[in-house]
Amino acid sequence: MESRTARRLRQLLLWGAGACLLVLFLPATVAVFVDARGHPYLTDRDRVPVEGAARLTPAELRRRWSGDLLGPPLDLPPDPGGEEGRYRRNLDAARDDLARGDVRHALESLRRLGQDRPGRPEALFLIAKVELERGHYAPAREAIEEILGTASPVADGWREAAAALADEIAAERALSESRPGARSPVRTRSSAHFRVTYDHRFARNDFGAAVLELLERVRSESLDRFGRRLRDPLAVKLYSRAHYLDRYGHRFGFATVGFYDGAIHVVSARHPRLELEALLVHEYLHALFHDALGSHRPFFLNEGIAESEEERVRGRSALSRRDWRELLEALRADGWIPLASLVRGFGGLEGGRSAAAYLESRAAVQLIENRFPGAVARWLERCAEGARWEAAMEAETGWNLEQLERALIADVESRFVPDPLAAAGAQLSGAK
Repeated sequence: MESRTARRLRQLLLWGAGACLLVLFLPATVAVFVDARGHPYLTDRDRVPVEGAARLTPAELRRRWSGDLLGPPLDLPPDPGGEEGRYRRNLDAARDDLARGDVRHALESLRRLGQDRPGRPEALFLIAKVELERGHYAPAREAIEEILGTASPVADGWREAAAALADEIAAERALSESRPGARSPVRTRSSAHFRVTYDHRFARNDFGAAVLELLERVRSESLDRFGRRLRDPLAVKLYSRAHYLDRYGHRFGFATVGFYDGAIHVVSARHPRLELEALLVHEYLHALFHDALGSHRPFFLNEGIAESEEERVRGRSALSRRDWRELLEALRADGWIPLASLVRGFGGLEGGRSAAAYLESRAAVQLIENRFPGAVARWLERCAEGARWEAAMEAETGWNLEQLERALIADVESRFVPDPLAAAGAQLSGAK
């Protein structure tokens, strides 16, 4: 199964690339602003859309949306040619592998690039970021030390970015090496609806209060959007990456950053931010789903609802054109996964098939909400009242599972012009 880490890497790459292309084609009178939560705004000239929003240049936008993963932007001509052009094409291919969730192959390619071009920081920086996300601190540190230790000139911004990443790796590694005897005492903060526990030795005194504020906002927005709330207080356990991997790295067989098992467990940075809010929304929706149905099944709707809400918080409410294209390619290449096989879970799916499962799940939820606004909330209510999930879905949409899948496939195909070559091939096959 594709890990949450792999999906995060893929989403960051795709979103950052699309945002940068958009900015390049905007008229000069349009300005791009990003607020404190990372939400983008396009405005006329210099008008500030919301208080505290900062105007960004295209380069700053690249740094904000993709630089966190990729490092400073590459200031190179579009097609430099020669060895430089080959390096860029191989680097882009590795990024494409990450975008597809193929972390293993991407790392192999990046390590070859780092060996072939030891004076260049781009591949090494990306190796360090990916390995840090995977909790592999030694190879992350080795890659960063190659950047910082090179005698070759390093472009502006890269050495500073590498130094900042080295500090982050060192902090995470120190936490990892402090286990288990030197861990900070567990701290607890409670409200009427949540009990938050954390053991971050770097957390400030107001860390718990800030997380509770985030959780209350998540609860309020979920009540507004779905008309449901949990009856009992919910335990929320926050971990540094090192401690999370120490406790749960073996549990799933792949890297995760959160799960729900009656309590919410998530990895948290030292300061609450958009990433944490998105993770809390995702896991809180799993909690609401389980409360209504008494089960994690049907898994594709459980995951589709949670993923849709998480992406809404990130400012990506609807599937992108590229997402729909991937679904269409899955249909044409026999990569489509029947929804009936995704009712019980996503177990056994790897790489592209796992990515397709998540996309199908989100697309199914989006289709239901587009055709029948509010149907997901009403469906949850029917299930909470004791209706079987498929009967409740049919009551709200008129579709059983098979009909939902047919409607979803038709929705995917309707978004693109029919392929004349595929049609011709089908006619030839029929003639035979």
